[in-house]
Amino acid sequence: MYPRAVTATLLVAAVSLFSTFRLFMQTADAYTQAPAIDGVTEYTERLKALKDALPPTGVIGYMTDPGTPANNTDAMAEHHIIQYALAPLVVVPNANQKYVVGNFHKTIATGSLRDQGFKLVREFGNGIALLENEKVK
Repeated sequence: MYPRAVTATLLVAAVSLFSTFRLFMQTADAYTQAPAIDGVTEYTERLKALKDALPPTGVIGYMTDPGTPANNTDAMAEHHIIQYALAPLVVVPNANQKYVVGNFHKTIATGSLRDQGFKLVREFGNGIALLENEKVK
């Protein structure tokens, strides 16, 4: 073989190996970083104390900020995530149950809830509250 051909072949092989090594290092760096926590896992952790305060099975109600339209996609998504996080409890999207999960984004006066027939059982922070509907026996 000619010396020029050998040199060219070795040079191409060296560039290929270097390129492969760089790609390997970039990929290895990407996999060493911890993945971000997804929203569902975050919500589930946020509701752990609430789940511990509820019975293991049954049906509970759900309410959010007054005036939120029933077809609000954000509100519906939060209801479904809460249903998932509290399973096997069934979380119905109305307040006609003995116990009701309140998911509030705005400050709600406990007096206004009391006027509607709800007693605050416990606040869990971040707008999550457990209410008792005193109109339901």
